[in-house]
Amino acid sequence: MPITPITQAQIDALKTTLRARWNAGLKLTPDEWKRIAKLVSSGSKSNTYEWLSQFPAFREWVGSRQHKTLKETAYVVVNRKFETTVDVLRTDIEDDNFGQYGALAESAGQAASDLKNDLIFQLIGDGFSGTCYDGQYFFDTDHPVYPNEDGTGTAASVSNILPLADQETAGPVWALLCTKRAASPFYLQERMAAQFDAVTTPNNSNVFNLDVYSFGGRWRGEAAYGFWQCAVGSRAALTAANFQAAFAQMMKFTADGGRRLGLIPDLLVTGPDNMAAAEQLLLAQQNANGASNTLYKKVDLLITPWL
Repeated sequence: MPITPITQAQIDALKTTLRARWNAGLKLTPDEWKRIAKLVSSGSKSNTYEWLSQFPAFREWVGSRQHKTLKETAYVVVNRKFETTVDVLRTDIEDDNFGQYGALAESAGQAASDLKNDLIFQLIGDGFSGTCYDGQYFFDTDHPVYPNEDGTGTAASVSNILPLADQETAGPVWALLCTKRAASPFYLQERMAAQFDAVTTPNNSNVFNLDVYSFGGRWRGEAAYGFWQCAVGSRAALTAANFQAAFAQMMKFTADGGRRLGLIPDLLVTGPDNMAAAEQLLLAQQNANGASNTLYKKVDLLITPWL
């Protein structure tokens, strides 16, 4: 018995089904990145973050307004393209055997959310070698802070790293963050939201040459470092003493001119390697000696597989 040729209606129905499964997949993975980063729209090939050199604040108005000069080094973040593609065999459509592709489409949608988590949390892991707006590594010992509010004078070096004597024996990265201010330690720069595309015309080269119909997702954007003052990073052991030192370290950060920033850490972020230590530190009501744990729920805790 001859096989009936595939109709456009069949292809359109498959496309509708796969798109629905793709959209369902987008909702499966929690957007953990939103806990530590803010979304910034991008309208071109890249974004230039000149404003990051200014930590906004009010001052007493004496005389004329004080116009702070932007630093000469602009922080440019170029958008990247990301894709995932699923090929549906033409023979599977002819044989009405394409149920498994729904699961693949849903997984592809989930991967779009996974990508954003991965990009943002990579910023923490790469923070000791990734450059931020002031030209220094995001986690560094010599961020320049100037003596005058207008950004002039000889800069002092300020560290947002918890000191570790022996860097060669450094452990897994953890970070103490301030996420409840308008300023953010990280940004997700999005040029194009995740979208579902399909190649479904019979005369397409893929269909003609490879005998497949192609479906896939696309996202365009990048992850960017924000205000280093909103983060203290460490590869030292995650102990009560080190946590308290990092907490105090951030609270002492000042802006140009010596103005206090009033930052208070509210979130500890770490990966699986520090899970036990982090939970003992913040979630146990008593310490190992049976005394009350003064750090109990001092800040929120985020243990993520993406770090």
